[in-house]
Amino acid sequence: MLTGTRSPRAYLTIGTAALAAVLLVACHKALPPDGVCSYEPLPTGTQVPSGQGGIQVLASTDAYFAVRDTTGKQIASGHVNAITPIPPGDYQVVLSNSTHSTSSQSKMLTKCTTGAILVNGKTDDYYAVLDQATRQLASAHVGSAVSLFPGSYMVRLNNTDVAAKLQASAMLELTSGTLNVDVGTDEYYAVLDSTTRQLASSHVGRALGLFPGSYIVRINNSDAQADVRGAESTNVPAGTLVVDGSTDEYYAVMNNAGGQLASAHLEKPLAFIPGTYNIKVNNTTTPATVVAAVTTEVKTGAVVLQGSTDEYYAIIDSAGTQLASAHLGHGLSLLPGAYRAKLNNVAMTVQVDAGHSGEYQSGSLTVKTAGSDYYAVLDASGTQLASKQVNQPVSVPPGKYSVRLGNNIRPATVAAGQSVVLNW
Repeated sequence: MLTGTRSPRAYLTIGTAALAAVLLVACHKALPPDGVCSYEPLPTGTQVPSGQGGIQVLASTDAYFAVRDTTGKQIASGHVNAITPIPPGDYQVVLSNSTHSTSSQSKMLTKCTTGAILVNGKTDDYYAVLDQATRQLASAHVGSAVSLFPGSYMVRLNNTDVAAKLQASAMLELTSGTLNVDVGTDEYYAVLDSTTRQLASSHVGRALGLFPGSYIVRINNSDAQADVRGAESTNVPAGTLVVDGSTDEYYAVMNNAGGQLASAHLEKPLAFIPGTYNIKVNNTTTPATVVAAVTTEVKTGAVVLQGSTDEYYAIIDSAGTQLASAHLGHGLSLLPGAYRAKLNNVAMTVQVDAGHSGEYQSGSLTVKTAGSDYYAVLDASGTQLASKQVNQPVSVPPGKYSVRLGNNIRPATVAAGQSVVLNW
C-alpha cells in the first residue's frame, strides 16, 4: 500500500464535484447589461418561487408593466418599482406599449430602467406618444408624465408633432403653447397647417394647446396667420359682424372675390378675422369692415307689398334684375336704397330705409259675369299684363288699366287697397 496516493474512485468523486461547481457558477453568471436592464442576485428575503428569478422595472410614474414570452403570450405583470417573480427565459417587457427585450435567470434580479415624457401646458388637452411607425403607444393629460423604455418617439398634441429622444432614467419635458380666438359669438374656430390641413378646432374663447410653430387660424372661412411659441399664449384678434333686420330671413358674408364665407339669420352675429367683406341680403350688397374686438352692425330695411289675392310680388333693381320675391303681405329685408316692386308685370317704386319697414298697397280687379272665360288686364299700350278666370280677382299696383273679355275692352282704374269689380 502506497502512502499519499488516491484511489481512482477518489479522483472520480473530485472531478464530478468540480464539474458541478463549474456548472453551478455558469447557471448563476449574470448576463451583460444592455444599457436598459442589468442583472444582480435577488436581494435577501425576496419571495419568489423556487427556481425562478425576478424582474423590476424602475419608473417615476404610477404604472404597470407586462412580461411576454417569445411567442407574445403574457406570463406576468406587475407594478413598476416592485419585484415580480418570473421563470428563467427570454422575454419582452412592455410598458406603455413600449417594449424591451431581456432575460431572467434563477435567483437573479433583472432590473430595467425607463424614462418619462412630460408635456407641459396651460390647456385641458391630452397628448399622445407614437412610435416611429406613428402607432399610438400611450396618452396622458397635459401636465402628466408617461413612462416608456428609452428610444425615439413622436409626441402629438392636437395633431402637432415633435420628435422625442428618450434616455434611460431621464424625464424629457416638452413645452406647449396655446392658441385662442376670443370673440363673443357662439361659434368654433379651426387650426390648420401650412397645407390647410385641419389640425384641431375649438369653441371661441377656449384655447388649444399646440407645439411651437406657424399655423393658420380659420373662423367662418376667414383666415389669419398665427405663431405659437413655447409656454406662450397666442390670441388671434377677431371682430363681430351682425346684420339687423325685421324679417325671418338670412344674410350672407362674401369675400372680395364673391365667394360666400358664411351665413346667418338676421340679428345673429358672426365672427371674422379683421378685414373688409361684402354683406348680401336678398341679393342686395354693401361692404362692411370688421375691426378686432368691435361689433360691426349693418342695418337693413324692409318692404312689404300688401294685397288681397294669393299671389307673389318681386323686388327688382334699376336694371330690371330680380333680387327677391315674396307672397303678398310678407316682408322682404333689403339694404337701404331705391327699388321697384313688381306685381303681375307692373312695377312700382319703393324706398328702403335702414331700420324702417315700408308698407305699400296694391289693388285688385275682378270681372263678374256668367261662364268660365278668362279676362286679361292690359297696360296703356295694350300689352297684356295678367289674365284670370272671370269672377276671380287679380292684384295689380295702383294705376289705370284696360280689361279685355272676348272682343270687348273696358277701362279700369285701380286704387291702393281697393277692389274694383267690373260687371260684364
